Amino acid sequence: MTQKLPLFPLNTVLFPGMPITLHIFEERYRLMIGRCLEQKTPFGVVLIREGTETSADAIPHFVGTTAQISDGVRLEDGRYYLVAIGQRRFRIQYVMQRQPYNIGSVSYLPEESSATAVESANQLRSFYSHYWSALAAATGHRQQPETPPEDVIELTYWMAHRLKVDNRHKQRWLEADVATRIREMSAALRSELSLLPDSAPNERERDWKGSGSWN
Repeated sequence: MTQKLPLFPLNTVLFPGMPITLHIFEERYRLMIGRCLEQKTPFGVVLIREGTETSADAIPHFVGTTAQISDGVRLEDGRYYLVAIGQRRFRIQYVMQRQPYNIGSVSYLPEESSATAVESANQLRSFYSHYWSALAAATGHRQQPETPPEDVIELTYWMAHRLKVDNRHKQRWLEADVATRIREMSAALRSELSLLPDSAPNERERDWKGSGSWN
């Protein structure tokens, strides 16, 4: 089943459950946002593959995330400042309208997990905890880390939103299955741990069965 969705190409990747802050200044997107606010409907955030945010012919990736506006203000000159929350992943089947902004025919992607992912997710949480401990030991600055979600799927999006990797990897994680996200994010944290002088090698290697790289 497909659905019409206004598309907002950006130089960022939005994950389900995660926030995004936007400054809407182009006339075409002011119109789009005004309609979304009036109708209480979402828009789709898609990472730009070719082009720029202000380009009328920017080419996006096919997989993106719907964004529901949670808060915002409209300025006197017509600009908006918004906070939106990622909801569901979608795949663009085709673009059915390009003026004044793109509207795509999209299908929503399923969210599937398995019992075998629970153990891997627990290992990912452990790497995250070890990373913060090692970072505190290396810098002398102790900060209480946020508590990761219990749900496996929510955990992977929460972690993907926070890890400092480029948009190419974030887009890959948005498109990937749960097992792939867990494996590659564990590798990312393991790589970061290897750079911290006071991290414990034996602890880092415990239960690790991956290659250590997603390349």
